[in-house]
Amino acid sequence: MLRHLITRLALLIAICLSSIGASSVALAASDMATDWVDEDFTSVRLISAQTETGGKQTLRLGLEYELQPDWKIYWRSAGDAGFPPQLDWTGSENVGDANILWPAPHRFSIFGLETFGYKEHIILPIDVAIPDPAQPVAIRLDVDYLVCSDICIPATASFDLDIPASAAAGAGTSIASNHAHQIEKFVSKVPLRGTGLPIEVTSISSINQGNAHSLRLGVRGLDDAGVGIDDIVIESDLRAGFGLPEPQTTATGSNEDVQYFDLTVMGLAEDQTLKDQPVTVTVIAGPLSVEQNLVVGDGKAATNTASSTGATAGMSFAMIGLFALLGGLILNVMPCVLPVLSIKVMSALKAREQDINRVRIGFLASAAGIITSFWVIAAVLVGIKLAGGTIGWGIQFQQPLFLTVMTIILALFALNMWGLFEISGPDQLGNAANDAITRSESHGHHISSNFLTGMFATLLATPCSAPFLGTAVGFALAGSVFDIFWIFTLLGIGLALPYFAIAIQPRVAHILPKPGRWMNGVKVVLGLALIGTAIWLLGILSVQIGMGGAIAVGLGLILGSVFIWARKRTSNLRPRFAFTSLAVLGFLVALFAPGFSQPPSSPSASSDNGTLVWQAFAPETIDRLVADGKTVVIDVTAEWCVTCQVNKKLVLEKPDVRNALMQDDVVLMQADWTRPDQKIADYLASYGRFGIPFNAVFGPGAPDGILLSELLGVDEVLSALEDANGSASLASSVQ
Repeated sequence: MLRHLITRLALLIAICLSSIGASSVALAASDMATDWVDEDFTSVRLISAQTETGGKQTLRLGLEYELQPDWKIYWRSAGDAGFPPQLDWTGSENVGDANILWPAPHRFSIFGLETFGYKEHIILPIDVAIPDPAQPVAIRLDVDYLVCSDICIPATASFDLDIPASAAAGAGTSIASNHAHQIEKFVSKVPLRGTGLPIEVTSISSINQGNAHSLRLGVRGLDDAGVGIDDIVIESDLRAGFGLPEPQTTATGSNEDVQYFDLTVMGLAEDQTLKDQPVTVTVIAGPLSVEQNLVVGDGKAATNTASSTGATAGMSFAMIGLFALLGGLILNVMPCVLPVLSIKVMSALKAREQDINRVRIGFLASAAGIITSFWVIAAVLVGIKLAGGTIGWGIQFQQPLFLTVMTIILALFALNMWGLFEISGPDQLGNAANDAITRSESHGHHISSNFLTGMFATLLATPCSAPFLGTAVGFALAGSVFDIFWIFTLLGIGLALPYFAIAIQPRVAHILPKPGRWMNGVKVVLGLALIGTAIWLLGILSVQIGMGGAIAVGLGLILGSVFIWARKRTSNLRPRFAFTSLAVLGFLVALFAPGFSQPPSSPSASSDNGTLVWQAFAPETIDRLVADGKTVVIDVTAEWCVTCQVNKKLVLEKPDVRNALMQDDVVLMQADWTRPDQKIADYLASYGRFGIPFNAVFGPGAPDGILLSELLGVDEVLSALEDANGSASLASSVQ
């Protein structure tokens, strides 16, 4: 049984990757929700994001629609036909003004009519003012809406929902209902407004050619964000329709970062003109959407001055490809790759005793494993993206199944390196743990073990972000399917370049010292390094499934290891079989323990060694804090992000930086992405980032933010703080 254990567990890697986008907790439909009101074409209900008022002045609700195929409801501006849902709060108690937060709509074009709305599943978030937060809220809501397919049918629904009152929520007390996350997913799709937008309309003008009218818009920031225009929606008091945006290939301005689009204007009367007309422009570009109030003809719009060290503005397709190659190459020396150093070292030491052709073939197989692993990751990310899920670099480390499988494999690698068991067969196949290839193997039979070593190295390297890598990954994940596979292929080639180099010059392996007794000590040290990596993964797992679950996994690994040791100590067939069965049972306990664990609640804030106190992540408060003269430092981190931990130890905890961050006018705001969080994912995507670490500094001198590099530097952080503060006072205070 043990003979095939590692091979079977290695196959689980692909299985657990495919579960990255799966949700592990089902919402309780009966918690803070009305019953569904069913029609033949749709079902609708009212849900609440809060279980009680919590002393708050605002209550967030959601009007949830489940629409039958080919049926739709309408956006706030329906277009050439239709009308949006109308809400009547008559009879409600302790309810003030209500504001619908409209997610970005879809365009429906049929028979020359342009309409805007939603299909399939939509939640319309609603923010309701609470005049007296100390009193309960009684909601009595009547909804009139129009639902259309080949025909349009008006429908009504009535809802009663009572929200109890409570005192102001205390520290650590959550009033979020089971529906809060689903509502927030659609809040994240509401177009962004204000200053510092990741993409923006910089000009809008009316173009008249005879009886033909069109609008020309200049949009800046698309290259920075790594997105393309899906639609531009115009709202105007004039009864006019606007067609799909058509990109203009001829440059009409000197700024290379601005792209231009023309929208055909339909239904404009002869005596009407769009010039000097106020309009609301909604730009929809992949996961991003922004909304601006503009005046046609004068091009007034906010200016985005946010700087980014990883910006892709003006970069060619070839330049992004070069960044991907460099990012993959640099990844070889990043902290995340240290856990697989043991396997690399043993591979190189074994290569010392092999002939030239076998060294070349072995390292080429490892390079192929690296590239294949990147293809697997790219395929999974494409699948999640097409399904509408959240994608990002290293997000497999947010999945307990992946962490558990990798921990088991690391433990088996260490046991094998210590000589507690071997996997052999008629063909003397090498094992995937330490790539043990002997001269007695027949030609080519060691390729599979080298291949699996390359795949394993890649999977453990992905929580790191390296210089150039963030830019390339951001471009890929915000682009097309081709972009994702093209960039990830180049990343794989970059990471595999050292393997290719040895394959080209295999005599390099012969420079290493000859194997001898000294290798026994090396194996002990490298095995301990693998065990240390497994303990690190268990620490990450404890954040995902709780300390009890992580301890259960660890105990299963210890039991399995003890029985493998006992099996090694006896030569009798019956005890060996019994110990083998018990070892397999121990590893199965470790594998299935996360499924019976209860995830811990997310902490609201964290601190670094009791000196740097971080507030909970609340990006919606940044503009207000900056307006009050504060400097806001954003840190998006995760337990599995080794680069994040290195940044903290080597930069953020340095005395000069720590003193600057502890100033009274500096607000530290941290987002923990150890577990999946749609709010954090959307925030990263708004800056064209899909991986961490992510650090930014906002302040009176930089209200739109200064984005920092993946690997922080002391001078870089201090300079950003000074620039964002808008004066030299901050720098002088830490001298």
